[in-house]
Amino acid sequence: MTRVKLENVTKIYGKVVAVDHVSFEVESGELFTLLGPSGCGKTTTLRIIAGFEVPEEGKVYFDDEDVTFLKPYRRNTAMVFQNYALWPHMTIYDNIAYGLRIRKKKLKLTEEEIRRRVKWALELVKLEGLENRYPLQLSGGQQQRVALARALVVEPRVLLLDEPLSNLDAKLRIEMREEIKSLQKKLGITTIYVTHDQVEAMSISDKIAVMNKGRLMQYGTPREVYFRPHSLFVADFIGRSNIYTGTVVEVGDEYVTVHLDSLGYDVKAIPVKPEVKGMKKVSIVIKPEIIKLVPPNTRGDNVIVGEVDLVMFLGEKTELRLKVGEEKMIIYVPNYLEPGIGDKIWFQAPPDHVIAIPEIPRGE
Repeated sequence: MTRVKLENVTKIYGKVVAVDHVSFEVESGELFTLLGPSGCGKTTTLRIIAGFEVPEEGKVYFDDEDVTFLKPYRRNTAMVFQNYALWPHMTIYDNIAYGLRIRKKKLKLTEEEIRRRVKWALELVKLEGLENRYPLQLSGGQQQRVALARALVVEPRVLLLDEPLSNLDAKLRIEMREEIKSLQKKLGITTIYVTHDQVEAMSISDKIAVMNKGRLMQYGTPREVYFRPHSLFVADFIGRSNIYTGTVVEVGDEYVTVHLDSLGYDVKAIPVKPEVKGMKKVSIVIKPEIIKLVPPNTRGDNVIVGEVDLVMFLGEKTELRLKVGEEKMIIYVPNYLEPGIGDKIWFQAPPDHVIAIPEIPRGE
């Protein structure tokens, strides 16, 4: 298993800064995801790790080895691409064996060893018996398994996946991400995964790095990034969030109390950064799923009353859009409830799950 470390990595194309002084560390055996919108620099960062791009500044380390200028074939990584990149004229067996045959002389592999490894890879991705077929005779999900087997059969130090599920339908995406996570944990291979799909990132990752405009906005566990975003961009990009601007009216040891003019309420919140306590204006983030319904006329911290403006039944839950003061607020309620337009809803946003973050533009 290999630890991957980026130090102050920068990549520039003409006047465009594609990767802007990015630093992070991927622990041995970890599944680490680069998440962000199109054009944020995540794929360029992955290509720098693979050796397909050389940074203008910064260093890339595999364990303690500086691989910044090492050729891709000398890094012993394997890449799974968005478009599978299978050879259409080769059988599944030959596609999987291709990387081994290129390395045959260097690794002193016999044909018997190649057959053994290909058989192992086919069993790993549940494609036994299909080795004599051609890629066009397989479904999209099966082709993606072939691409994964081809990457794993060479026993790479680091596995790199660039939007590997984006060409699959929704149901197959769910199945494949479960398989990728299961395989990665079984093999214990250090894996770096690129996606713009936040649900995909949340469901498979040990750690997530959120990128925007070439910069690393935040990284941590899925739970940390989701419930404790450090910026408006991350709060807005990850999941659904109700975000309001307010004035700090009281600072306590644990909470800050913020007056939200547009809602007409004071709310208690956890400051995600120490500097929040010294600010006058902050942003408050309330996730729809942290909200609890309370009986009418309940009093307490962060108890709010809203009027139902829109009802959307989503199967596992019901989404309500409420009018609160001059604002709209999205909350989730149990799916058996059937509120009507204009109904009054009493609810509480528990202070431990409401956060205050610096009021910075969302792209920052």
